[in-house]
Amino acid sequence: MRPEQPWILLLTTLMVALGTDGLVKSHPRWVDLRPIDSVVYAFLPALAVLGAGLFIDHAIESYARQGMAMAAAVTVGLAAFGEYQTVDPGGRLYGPFRIFMAVATYLVAFSFFTVIYSRDFDVPFAAAFVAGVSALLAMELLREDRIVGRSSLLVGIAIGLTLGEFRAALYFYPLDGLLAGALLLIAFYLATGIVHHILDRDLDLATAAEYVVVTAGAAAAVVAAKAIT
Repeated sequence: MRPEQPWILLLTTLMVALGTDGLVKSHPRWVDLRPIDSVVYAFLPALAVLGAGLFIDHAIESYARQGMAMAAAVTVGLAAFGEYQTVDPGGRLYGPFRIFMAVATYLVAFSFFTVIYSRDFDVPFAAAFVAGVSALLAMELLREDRIVGRSSLLVGIAIGLTLGEFRAALYFYPLDGLLAGALLLIAFYLATGIVHHILDRDLDLATAAEYVVVTAGAAAAVVAAKAIT
């Protein structure tokens, strides 16, 4: 829309968060123990709206914007429906939707990482923004481990601080937005994956080596892409 009206995006984000909260609480097996119990479920759909809006505005041009907006809308709708379906870990659709939302979480993280690196923000603000988004998205991923409340908040903050520090360090490297976003996504994948296995108490040498190999290979691909371009 021209002229741009950012409040529309912010209002839509708030509406999706409130709508997801109400949807989750309508589940027959929902037990409302603490306010944060339902708030965690709203993080992914709300951030998907905000991240999609910022990414489309930054990276997509012309009529492709409409197509991307429709795809983002479908993704947000499925994410909200997935939050409802994953209230009950024993539900028939729990497994498929947890996989879908994990993929969606990484896509949302990439959109934020790319935009926040590309725009000319001060390093402290950019690092704090990355830290905040990473913390909230990490809580969504770690919800599979059934830690909701103070524990998930502390773990999310720890992951967020790690990503924020990494974003600050990237200031000293000449990368474009997409490559920097890819590196931040790799770091986010590594941090959340390792923490996930630690919480499940199944982190062994083979699993750690797998994460190291995947992370090193992906980082090498990003470095090679930078060298080629």
